[in-house]
Amino acid sequence: MKKLMAILLVILMLVSVFASCGGNDETTTTEAPTTEIPTTEAPTTEAPTTEAPTTEAPTTEAPTTEATTTEAPTTIDPNAPWSSKNDVRDTWSGKTLNVACSTWYATGAPWAVMEVFINEESDANFGAEIQEAVLDRNKFVKNTYGVKVSWINATKASMHKVLEAATLSKNINYDLAMPRAMNAQELVAGGYLYDMAGREFLDFRNSYYNDLSVETYTAYGHTFFVAGDFSNLDKELSAVLYFNKALLGDGSASTTNELYQMVREGKWTYDKLVSYASAAYSDDGGDGEDYGTDTYGMNGYSFDKYYRYFGVNRAIINENTGMWELGLNDDRVDDIISAIITTDTANWCFSAWGGCWGETALTKFQDNRLLFYNEVVQHTYVCEYGDIGIVPFPMLNEEQGRYYVPTSSQMSVLMCIPKLTLDRAMSEYMLDVLAWTGNEYTMRAYLDMKAAAFDSEVEMEMLTEYILPNISYDPGEAVGWGTLINLTESYANNTNNFEQFYAEKAPDALKTIAEWNAAWGGYTEE
Repeated sequence: MKKLMAILLVILMLVSVFASCGGNDETTTTEAPTTEIPTTEAPTTEAPTTEAPTTEAPTTEAPTTEATTTEAPTTIDPNAPWSSKNDVRDTWSGKTLNVACSTWYATGAPWAVMEVFINEESDANFGAEIQEAVLDRNKFVKNTYGVKVSWINATKASMHKVLEAATLSKNINYDLAMPRAMNAQELVAGGYLYDMAGREFLDFRNSYYNDLSVETYTAYGHTFFVAGDFSNLDKELSAVLYFNKALLGDGSASTTNELYQMVREGKWTYDKLVSYASAAYSDDGGDGEDYGTDTYGMNGYSFDKYYRYFGVNRAIINENTGMWELGLNDDRVDDIISAIITTDTANWCFSAWGGCWGETALTKFQDNRLLFYNEVVQHTYVCEYGDIGIVPFPMLNEEQGRYYVPTSSQMSVLMCIPKLTLDRAMSEYMLDVLAWTGNEYTMRAYLDMKAAAFDSEVEMEMLTEYILPNISYDPGEAVGWGTLINLTESYANNTNNFEQFYAEKAPDALKTIAEWNAAWGGYTEE
């Protein structure tokens, strides 16, 4: 009876949304922004909220215009990675750099661009160490370059509407913009951005940029977006596996070391995950409420997102043509579906909110009755409940070649350069400054906070060497293509029906791809 109920539960929960990584298909708001000119007062520090973003129309804040400062730049370390550009560091002294940010109006929330809210009078809702790092970084930038960075809370929703309104008003300039990743494509379609590829002050090979973001958002030779250490949002909202060391294999330190060594050697694969999960499962033989005392190998949501763990995006750029195309017709989709439909998930706990026989998956994990807990980096607080490790989600097989760490396209932000800037060179130079100073100041403080959560240094090795460098984006998440990506339906009744569903949904998706190709391919310098 219990196995029958488990099977029914699996079927039911497979259609749930992989909510924890912010991966819901969400369309952007179509409401026009207001043209209200804001004051120059510091942002408020209202309490964080966990509510979904509202559909309230965003405001368009006017950038500040600070008078020229006479404060001399400080001496810069000549060994810094950007030292070749030191000779122009005071070119824009006295200027204000206006950065339009897309963020929720919630101080301390993991999805907020911190710099928008942190000031000398704020109350450290992000943590005292982070706040100090942000303030030190702001002072360094001002003293070194003579440039004041004005972080403007420009919108809750689509940056497209903000730049559209500013363009029409003809009296507002933004030098940089940080849109949500899910709103990126519409900025290109609107013709609001400058290309950042091959520019003098931008070298995206530097470690403080995310190389996968550059690869993801470069088409027709144009790079319009980049992710990097100017924000910690993609880090906090990247999907990982936490695990209870006591439930891994025989629970010995050597077993944990074996798993970490697999990650290092590129041998941490999906079949190994399934094997560990199966071995951790235990059935106490009870019925009814006693089911809650069983031990499970893995918590699952819907398999709809697993294609991203294995490097398959909805939309990709063809390596040969440089053009946009659908990515879900990749040959690996068949391999992914085959792996999923042959997985014995009877030992998996399919819910985050109460489907694990009346308990949340988090409760089971905290009580040492769940081996692998699939969540985001933000949840490092789970380390308080035992000897907890962290690893990236495994590769489908060793041929995959690298780990993929999906982040939330709904919450994470990218950086781009609007054509509204009054000085393109300053925008490009200061973008690089914000990226490397973010690495030197805020990211160091951020990683120190993460390190305090773990019991040993190897977990930080996993985080900094195998998780954060492999954060990946799916540009297709800007568009809701429905069951085109519904792998749950694709393997209904343990048969691979993906080709049928793809044929039905692909025409609508291809129309969107054609629009992207027209926008990116039609870009011209002004």
